[in-house]
Amino acid sequence: MLVLHGSNGSPFVSRVRMQAYAKGLEIELRPAALGTPEFQRLNPIGKMPVLEHDGFVLPESLVICEYLEDAFPTPSLLGALPQERAQVRLICRTVDLYCSGVLLLLWAAADPSLKVNLAEEREKLDKGLNALESFLSADGFAASDMLTLADCVLAPWLFYGAMLTKQGDDALTRRPKIARYVEFAGHQEVVRKIWGEMDESYRAFMTKWRAKQQAASAT
Repeated sequence: MLVLHGSNGSPFVSRVRMQAYAKGLEIELRPAALGTPEFQRLNPIGKMPVLEHDGFVLPESLVICEYLEDAFPTPSLLGALPQERAQVRLICRTVDLYCSGVLLLLWAAADPSLKVNLAEEREKLDKGLNALESFLSADGFAASDMLTLADCVLAPWLFYGAMLTKQGDDALTRRPKIARYVEFAGHQEVVRKIWGEMDESYRAFMTKWRAKQQAASAT
């Protein structure tokens, strides 16, 4: 039995969910009780997601994805050739190491009290997006002509990356390969499913957060 502890609003949780959908795996999503002793026992780092598989406990989203590829190798989402597999991992690593700052920028826009060096964070994000623009396939899916783990990592990130576009930011639209991929991904059924789940979770979170902000300002 596969159990994933986390929230659909997290792109790190959603990448595992998208992988499971693409591989036809049944995976139960359970809310992560962050900060509780029970969750700390699952993951001492205290972050989601955490996978449980028949008593085996594993944190860290990319490690979970690699584990699922080993445990359920068909269909493979890593590619057949060493070069293909390397390209998939390169895109995954680029998103995680150099593009994750988009979440911080969006949160700073929503909460002006958050102390963030916006110019520095934006410079880091632009560097990551320039690399991603270089590494992405010119057509089709992110790393090849088939859906791979690179898509499972990139597509959930785009749910938040696209918010920059909605704010009038051209970070994605002025990069041709990224802009092309955004359009392409939006027509993929599994991506639309993941984005729908993320949107529902995000809206619920923001409703609760705004209510707390209003309650705090009223006291």
